[in-house]
Amino acid sequence: MNTYSKFLMIATVALMMIPMGCEDSSLLNQNNTNTVSTGNFWANATDASLAVNGMYHPITNTFFWGRILHTGAILRSDIFNVRPFGPNTAMSTFQGEAGSARWSTEIWQEPFKTIFRANNILENVSAENVPDATQRNGFLGQAHFMRGLSYWYLVNLYGNVPLVTKTADGEEDFFPTQSSPAEVWAQIETDMMMAGDLLPTSWEGADVGRPTSGSAAGMLGKSLLYQAKWAEAETALMAVINSGQYDLLPSSQYMDNFTQSNENNVESVYELQFLGQAAFAWGVDIPGTGNMGNFHIDYAPPSKSPDQSHYVNGWVRDLFEANGETIRRDATIAYDYEGSTGYGGVPFTEDFADDIALAANEGMEPIYSRKYAGLDIGKRADVDFLGTNVGNNWRIIRYADVLLMAAEAMNEQGKTSEAEALLNQVRERALVDSKTGLSQSEMTQAIIDERVLELSGESHRFFDLVRWGLADDYMGTTSLHGDHPKSLSGGIFQSGKHEFVWIPVSELTANENLTQNPGY
Repeated sequence: MNTYSKFLMIATVALMMIPMGCEDSSLLNQNNTNTVSTGNFWANATDASLAVNGMYHPITNTFFWGRILHTGAILRSDIFNVRPFGPNTAMSTFQGEAGSARWSTEIWQEPFKTIFRANNILENVSAENVPDATQRNGFLGQAHFMRGLSYWYLVNLYGNVPLVTKTADGEEDFFPTQSSPAEVWAQIETDMMMAGDLLPTSWEGADVGRPTSGSAAGMLGKSLLYQAKWAEAETALMAVINSGQYDLLPSSQYMDNFTQSNENNVESVYELQFLGQAAFAWGVDIPGTGNMGNFHIDYAPPSKSPDQSHYVNGWVRDLFEANGETIRRDATIAYDYEGSTGYGGVPFTEDFADDIALAANEGMEPIYSRKYAGLDIGKRADVDFLGTNVGNNWRIIRYADVLLMAAEAMNEQGKTSEAEALLNQVRERALVDSKTGLSQSEMTQAIIDERVLELSGESHRFFDLVRWGLADDYMGTTSLHGDHPKSLSGGIFQSGKHEFVWIPVSELTANENLTQNPGY
């Protein structure tokens, strides 16, 4: 007999022994001191701290940044030629439809969990239960930041989403309508400005890695840039640059931006904290599980991944080689160049022998991801195939990204020479030639290329292509790259549809106030 059945039997017998009538009502009206409820939770700063820590978990767990966001949404870019794997890869190859393909539900639900928790914190943390103003501001600032960050991804993934900024008061609040992207962007701006005012410039000790005022300014600048608010974006991003809190790592340490060593370094404006650990429960939102790098599955080579993985398209390698790159190339992609290695420093052609053979059979060039693929952790046998011992923090915004975004904002206002100086800071660290005397249009293309060279494999490219209006040019029926970046699956980007993913059918069924995105 299992424990659960035994418990039910004991509970049933106990209920049968309770008298059906009782004159002493106090026996029937007692508080259960062994449970936590909203009525007794928000008592002090310890409770508030627990709530803040729990707020991060949905974003970092397997069903969002820990893996599924990559599987479904990030791999949509033209960098990755995804090997088709049924409904698992339908979203990333533009072949998914509502109700049949996977991953739309998880990446909808997890950000809204964080938003709910952030709303609870903002409504319940006060001077009464957290009297220390600095501590209280830190709690509230983190809540504003994480609510804004969650909505940043929701608006870029789905477009029209419900804007929920308070906990439910009544039944009608459980069935919200969708807000326009402009309304969601406005809330993101508000949250990031509030976070910037409340958060410290840095944290110490065990709190290192939490968002700072610079993190908020970086996300504010990025949000303004995505809306083509060039002057405002420049102001926010220059605040990060002029703060003196951030810098580029030396060339010799460039790869540290993606490994488990030197995390939360001077180049990190904000990164999600991950920890490889033995305790593993797939996507479960409970303490001590779920914040390991299961994204390893999506960036590991095909012979290492339990899914089908991908190839990096040849145009990315060609851009590195045309630019005379080694520093960033060696940290970004793995292929057969002089000195190239695989897992644990094993020579590439030896360690990737099975992958090279597979590429030949599929008519592909054997080029693979290095960033976040776990190659830095050890030899292949040392890295768990699910990535449970992969603890690389994911860098959401690096200082190099801030420099390139500020350069873009300046160039769009005709400040090309000022943009050039910022662009060249990034190039000089990479030990490549500076760009000089560029026209505004030439600078635009230089920034587009530089974002590939500097940021490939870090989750930015698809969103960049959409905001630049270039997604169809590179991933539509024909591609400016020549070879189509989704040739293995045959997936085609359709304008007016694939800028966003579909609203989960389960959400549409539960809430008749929601409408499906166009094209689905």
